[in-house]
Amino acid sequence: MDYGVSEKGFVIKPFEVILQEEQEDFRTAFGTDIDLSDTSIEGVYVKNQALKRSQLWEQLGKLYAIGDVDDSFGVYLDRLVNYINVERLESNATRVYECLWAEYGTVIPAGHLLRMSDGQTFRINQAATISRSTLLGFILSIREAVTGHTYQLQINTTIITYVAVDDEEEQIRNGIMEAIEAAFPGIFVMHNTDDGLHVHSKNGLEAFSMSSSDINLDFPLLGFYAVYTSTRTGGIVVPIGALNEIVSRVNGLESAVNYASGITGRAVESDTELRMNLTTRQKQATSNEVAIQNEILKVAGVEYARVYSNRSIVEVNGRPPKSYEAVVVGGDEQDVAELIFQKGPAGVQAFGNITKEVIDSEGFSWEIGFSRPINKYIWIRVEYSRNLEEDLPMNLVSAIQNNIIAWSQTALNVGVDLIFQRMFRPVYDVPGIGFADIKVAVTEDLTAPVPEDYISENVVISEVEIAVFDRSRIIIQEIS
Repeated sequence: MDYGVSEKGFVIKPFEVILQEEQEDFRTAFGTDIDLSDTSIEGVYVKNQALKRSQLWEQLGKLYAIGDVDDSFGVYLDRLVNYINVERLESNATRVYECLWAEYGTVIPAGHLLRMSDGQTFRINQAATISRSTLLGFILSIREAVTGHTYQLQINTTIITYVAVDDEEEQIRNGIMEAIEAAFPGIFVMHNTDDGLHVHSKNGLEAFSMSSSDINLDFPLLGFYAVYTSTRTGGIVVPIGALNEIVSRVNGLESAVNYASGITGRAVESDTELRMNLTTRQKQATSNEVAIQNEILKVAGVEYARVYSNRSIVEVNGRPPKSYEAVVVGGDEQDVAELIFQKGPAGVQAFGNITKEVIDSEGFSWEIGFSRPINKYIWIRVEYSRNLEEDLPMNLVSAIQNNIIAWSQTALNVGVDLIFQRMFRPVYDVPGIGFADIKVAVTEDLTAPVPEDYISENVVISEVEIAVFDRSRIIIQEIS
């Protein structure tokens, strides 16, 4: 029989055959009458030599087997599947988007711990200071109830206003609550209680900013957005509201709660799981622009993604030579950076206005860039005259504002130019408008433009910018 590499694979020579060969060789060298029984010194020696050769044959068999996916294991299986662009899924920890209810300015130290009722602990990796720029909720109270006062706060870029019709605090809070719901329908969960208006994100995933210069409003507690990861890897399931026990007390921190289920981690993919998943795992190239873009869109919370590249050796559109830029709306910044690092081509710079540190499997640190769209705040001035043959609606101003806002939400997105002539249609859709003149201004922040800044021209929006509209920046005036 042939042993070793054959048409049927690798055939390992059995110990019995090896022992017989060793005995025959020994008798050829020292005579056929030599005692090779198990009780003789020569017999024991020959048997030990045969055992050593048998172990070598077994190692050769294993060496051959690691070239076959079905028989390979561990790092050898990893090497094989890499040839078809598949990687073993590493273990990772469960992540939870937590709402920390605390006073403004409270410092949460790195490593701060929260715990579930079953004893699983979670920690925050970086120190954080409670501010109004990254929130999942807030509590609003009325410092002074004043009839006729315009109560005002801003959520993201939208200004919320309510004019008090009486001096009842509960009624004022109700009015503000209704104004928030009108501006952000279905986005927030709100409860008006004796200690204030409680507001928090409904999905518990997307942070928002909130500000107010109104001296008659107070915000005793802020619901700060923070990411906590389990202290051990594996499939730890965290239902809504389950991560709520504070292990390490911090002055100013009142409570913690997760309004969204945790992103469950996993154990490292076993050899069996890897083999079973090979047939469905991504095998085509994933380093071109469209492929990276499609992968980013799979990240939780991402609403928009577009990847641009500069393959030349000179700077183009602000992008360095041999670089690519992913423009992303939504999603956790660290999640997006991790994905770009995993799917991006080696040796090409990931560029953008956001930079996050990513640690690879070898422990090396990489700076990964991508971009958040830069807000271009649009200010609109509409001057109109009446069509005497039609009746003007009582809510003319709000009707025009609402039409323009609705149009902008469907017609504009990241990198889309504002063609100001197209705004005439939503204006003329309001009955009673006989003539309208529209001028626009654009600013980098919320500083109001001067009248000379308003022009009847298009606004060019670059690939990493977005035109931002708000009712408060749409001025409607009647002309004679």
